[in-house]
Amino acid sequence: MSTFVVVGGAGRTGRRVVERLTAHGHRVVIASREAHDAPAGADVTRLDLASPDPAVFHDTEGIVISVEPPRGAESVLHEGVGQIAEIGAREDVPVILVSQIYLTRAAEHPEMTTRIDARSRGERALRTSGAQYTIIRPSWLHDLAANGVRVEQGDTGEGRISRDAVADAVVAALFDPSASGKTFELYDDAESGKPDWPSLFAALKPDPEAQDR
Repeated sequence: MSTFVVVGGAGRTGRRVVERLTAHGHRVVIASREAHDAPAGADVTRLDLASPDPAVFHDTEGIVISVEPPRGAESVLHEGVGQIAEIGAREDVPVILVSQIYLTRAAEHPEMTTRIDARSRGERALRTSGAQYTIIRPSWLHDLAANGVRVEQGDTGEGRISRDAVADAVVAALFDPSASGKTFELYDDAESGKPDWPSLFAALKPDPEAQDR
C-alpha cells in the first residue's frame, strides 16, 4: 500500500482523485484548509498552502495539487505550489499539478488575469524545482461522466472536460514515469473512446526545462 498526499482533496476534482486512489487500496492524506466533506477512507490534515508544513509530506510516494483558492491567488497558486515543488524534489516523489488552460493567452480572459498569472508562475516554479512533475491543464470543467478525451500541448484549444477524466489522468500520471516532465491540456472528445494513458503520455513532448536536466 502506497501513501499519497492530495492537496485540495476535498474539492470537486481532488475528491475524485482521492476516491480512485483509495479504491485501489492506497492510503491517502487529504491536505486542506477545510475538509468537512472529505471522501470516506482518507485521512485528513489541515494545511495552509501559503505556508505548507513539510512534515505533512514525509514518507509519501506522490503529491497531487488540485486547488481553487477563494482568495490569495499569488500566495497559493504560485508561492504555495513552489514550496510544495521543493518538498517534492527533496522527497524525490512525483508532483502532479492540476492547472488550467489560457496560461499563455491571458488576454482572452482579462477577468481571470490575477489567477492566470499566479498559476503561470506556479507552473514555472514546479518545472524549475528539480522535482519529478506532470502539469495537467484542464479546459472548462464539468461534473458529467467522462466520455473520451483529447490531449493537446501548446495551450491553443477550446472546450470542456469532465472532472472524472481529469482525475483519471492524475492517477495515471502518478504511476507512469513517461508522464514526467510534461505539460498538456485535456478536452472532452466523445469520438476518441477510453483513453490509453501510457500511449498518450509517451507521445507527448517533454517540457524544455525537463530536457535541460
